[in-house]
This record gives sequence, structure tokens and C-alpha cells, in this order.
Amino acid sequence: QTTVVPIRAKVDLTLSTNNCIVLSMPGKPSPFLFVGAAGTTDGTRICIRSRLISIHQDSTEFLKETLDFFQTQHFNDTEIENGDESAAETSKDRWPMLPVVANERCGSWYTYPYPAANSAHFKSTDGHKNVYNFSLKRLNLPFLETVANASHQSHGTVLIVDASKYKIQPDSFSTTLPIWCAVMNRLVVYYRSRVLSETHGDEWDDEESMTLFTPPCISQERHDQISNVIDERVRSVIDSKVILDPRSFVRNAPLRPMRCFWVQNNAQHSNGAELSQLYSEIEEGKTAYSCIVCLSCSDTLRGKNDDQYISGAGDDEESWSRGLTPSLFWENVDSIIHETSCEEEMNQVITSIVKKAKQGDEEWNGLHSDTKPRPCFTSYFDTIGLSSEGSISIGTRRAGRPPDCWEHFDAVVNVTTMEYEEISSAKKALPEGKFYLQLPVKEGKRDKSELENWMAVAMLFIGVNLKEKRRILIHCAQGMDRSVAIAMAALCLYHHFLGDIDTSCSSLHSWCARNMSYASFQAFIDKHNSHPVEINETIGDETYLRSGIPLEQAQLCKGREGRDIFLSYLKSISSNEDASKCGQDKECFATKDTLRLALMKVQQYRAKACPTRSTMQKLNRFFMSSVHEK
Repeated sequence: QTTVVPIRAKVDLTLSTNNCIVLSMPGKPSPFLFVGAAGTTDGTRICIRSRLISIHQDSTEFLKETLDFFQTQHFNDTEIENGDESAAETSKDRWPMLPVVANERCGSWYTYPYPAANSAHFKSTDGHKNVYNFSLKRLNLPFLETVANASHQSHGTVLIVDASKYKIQPDSFSTTLPIWCAVMNRLVVYYRSRVLSETHGDEWDDEESMTLFTPPCISQERHDQISNVIDERVRSVIDSKVILDPRSFVRNAPLRPMRCFWVQNNAQHSNGAELSQLYSEIEEGKTAYSCIVCLSCSDTLRGKNDDQYISGAGDDEESWSRGLTPSLFWENVDSIIHETSCEEEMNQVITSIVKKAKQGDEEWNGLHSDTKPRPCFTSYFDTIGLSSEGSISIGTRRAGRPPDCWEHFDAVVNVTTMEYEEISSAKKALPEGKFYLQLPVKEGKRDKSELENWMAVAMLFIGVNLKEKRRILIHCAQGMDRSVAIAMAALCLYHHFLGDIDTSCSSLHSWCARNMSYASFQAFIDKHNSHPVEINETIGDETYLRSGIPLEQAQLCKGREGRDIFLSYLKSISSNEDASKCGQDKECFATKDTLRLALMKVQQYRAKACPTRSTMQKLNRFFMSSVHEK
């Protein structure tokens, strides 16, 4: 809360010892507190040095020891089962370890030094008392996939990491994640009974396996309150149809129902005896469950008694990080922590590191807004869960960097005004069988109409490449806005995605798989377009020839008239059967409702996808304005 002080009020300003400004006003029982970067409203000094040192300690001590323990126990058991007890002693050094997942965004500050499977987004606010929400925008399907993959392994276990300032377990672990597990378990049972004739195993039919599990820190009263809303949350998911591909959802589900176990950083649970007991419980439970171990990295008791230690130090990074990201911190940890002796020195080092990163990385804004660890090239993009009939991925500009991009994709759509020299240079040919299209669209509000002008060109390019079953990357600077809009439009045009049980919703429309081609589009143009197209010679051959799109077609598709011609072409090759199945209107291929579902589809696989209001308006105009104009 903010108190506005009239400028004529008589106040006394005092700089407190913890760098907070205290305002005393006549007639007020207690002073007002103005908080600077070094303070909090509870009067506790929170400087960036203390935060980073606390993160470093929790990560390199508690988290490392806990991960090593689970890794050692798992491989010891495996080697002993295989009859090789001598190998068990050295097996703990083998890599990769059990899957480790960071719960964004706090968890990434602790997990970055360790190989991470991916990240998850379980928000504490969803699990707050009397809320107990299951987010339809954050289904965490990549995390579900990680759990499913682990369920096929001998360990059957996934480790997820977060931290809290005040609580033994953050609400994200104590309530939000258990709710997610209970809802997902019941959704698997629901869709399985309707999609597949066979069952998934007797354990999925056991009522006991559908039980809600919460940690000891949750009272029985709260546990019962949460249990009472689970069925309602399941129904909301089913009614919303956000599970856009029920068949794929069922087939890719874990082998066994999911259940959480909890570890916290304190003297009671961090010693070897307690961990051994917990591991025994997990070993016993994994025969019936896919186990998720929640690791809360911070010692809340120490945080109350030690002024130099901050529990949950990685939380709320916007208020303290000064532009530092988990990757920048851990890549420069020696110079930040070990080579500085005071707050001022550390601030100078951080300023220098961040400045250098901004100057040397064209993707700074994207990296700064995404704390996801990036140990390999594949972490620069997310693939939307479509069928084998071609795929669509959304990524940052870095994902489109050659030659790496050609190892993962056959066609690249660059929705920025910048190009890598290896692609833009006419002297450098693309690898055989690879295609590239640039849409020169400026970022955010700086773009007035180019996204709309180029949309039909992009849809022609994507449609043909989907028909040819090619892997497509759509990227902008951050993979949040422009590229998301292009992907949403492609979903609306070319895919079933309404979540009907009798429909493979990620499949390509039959008319696209059968009829979509540059040749058929040219035949349509020759038949219906009586006005010759004037080729803009200033564009240059490379802009279109590298995409494989004939120059005439690319030029014809631009602008509002080009949109009308292109959409008319799609209507001419589409079938009424497909339109009725996917709910497409005969007059327009997308409505506000289908665009909303398309965004949900994208966000299920790319959580940071967040098109601006301006971009959504451009999508609405592209699909619907021609109908209203008539």
C-alpha cells in the first residue's frame, strides 16, 4: 500500500540504519516507511549481496547434497539389483541425474548449476487459502511430460525446486502442486474411459490412487477444503476444452498416478537419517505412484535468526536483481561473490556484467524476461504439441541462428527486422531442403500495420511446409508476441484443436494435407484474379526465393486485398466436412473464441507466450474485418 503525503504536510525525514527512509508526521501514531532498494517494509535489510550469497549457499550446500543423496541412492539400488555392488560406490558421479525441474521463476536461481529437465510454473497464489485454483492458462504439460518420461524409468521420480521466505514449504508446493496432481490424475481417468477402450492399469482404477496428498504443514481442515473442490476443478477443465488433444493427453500420461513428497531445508529434514526415511517411503510408493519430490531450498528458521541470510532470496527478482539473471549470476559467480568484499563492490561488478550482456547480446530483452536455464540450443524454443504431420515451434531470435537452426528445423519464419548475415547474404546458400522467410515486422507498438500486411504471406509459407511435413520455427526477438501471433493464426487455419474426444485435435485438416501447394494457389490466381501483379523489384529475389514462394504469389498476398485473395483460396480448397468438425465458420476461419483457444494451446507449451493487446487486435482484423466490411 502507498500513502500519499501532501506537499505542505510537516514531516521529519530520518535515514534509518537499514537504509529505509522513515517519515514521522504530527498526529500519526506510527511513522510511515519509504522503502528503497536496500530495505523492506518489515525493517529487515535486504541487500543484493545478502540475497546472492544466500542463494549460493542454499544451492551449493542443501540442494547439491540432497540431489547427490537421491542420485547415489538410486544408482546404488540399481547396481545392487543388477548384482554389481562394487560399481554402486562410484555410480553417484554418473550423469545425467534424476530429472530436476525449476519452478519458475524463483527455482531457476537455485537449479541453474545442475542439469535441468525443463521448468514449471506453479504459482503460490493459486494455492492460497480459500482460492485453491487450477490454472487453465498454466496446464504445465511439459512438466507432465517430464513426469511421464520418468515413470518409464526405474527411478520413477522427478525433483522440483522452489523456495519461500516465510513458509517451510511455499504454497506452490504445499497446495498448488498437490491440486494439480489430483486434477490431472482424475482427468487421465476421465479421458481414458472415453478415448481408449483399454485401461491404463489397475492402479488407475483404484479409488485410493485418486487421493489428494498434502504435506504435514497443511492442517486437516485445509486438506478437506481442498479435497472438496477437486471435482469442481476437474469439471472446469473439461468444460473449457483446454485439453485440446485428449487422445495425445491420455497416451502421454504417466504410467501411474502422481503423488508429491516434500523435503525442506532445515535441521529436521536435511540430515541423512530423515532423507533415508523419506527415500524409503518414495521407494515403497513408486510401485503405485509417479513420484514428485518437492525441494524447498530455503531455511526459514535461519532466515528469522540470521540477519545475513535471506530465505526465499530468489523470489520477486524484479525488485532486487538489477538486471541480473540466473544464467548471468552463475556464469560469473566467482567475480560476483568470491572476488568482492562489500555491497558497493558487488553492485559495480553486477552493473558491469549486465551492461556487457546488453551490449553483446541482441536477445537481451528476451533473456532478461526468461529466467529459464539455457544449457543447450533446444532451450531457445518450444514445440507446440502437434502431430507428426509437420510441427510448429516458437522461439527467440537465438533459435533462428544458423547453422544450429538447420539441425532442428526445415523452415524458419523470422518475424523481425534483423537477419543473421549467414541467412541474409545472397552469397551464402541455404542447406538443401531448407527454407527461410523474413517478415520485416517491428516490435510492439512500433509496428503499425506490417504484421497484418505480411500475415497471408506467412500463412501461405507455413501451410505449404506443414503439408510437406516439415519442421517449422517461428521466431521473433523474445518469442512472446509477434511469433506467437503467427503461430496462433496457423493453428486457426490449419489444425483441429477444439478438444473434442472424437477428433484428433492436433491433426492437420485433410484439405491442407491434400490440396495446399504453391501450384494450386497459382491455379486459383490465374482463374480468379484478373489484375496482373506488379512485382516490386526493390524487394530482391532472396526475400522470396529462399522461402520457395514464387515472387508473384508473395507480392499478391501482401495487404488487405492479398488477405482476401488468400483466404478465398483456402475456402476454395477446404471441405465442408472439415469446417464442421473444427467449428470453423464458413465466412471466417477464426473468431475471438477460436483465437482464445489457440492462445491457450500455445501457452500450454510456451508459458511466456503473451501477445499484446495491439497484436490481438491485428489478428482479429486479419480474420474478421473482411466479414464486417461486407
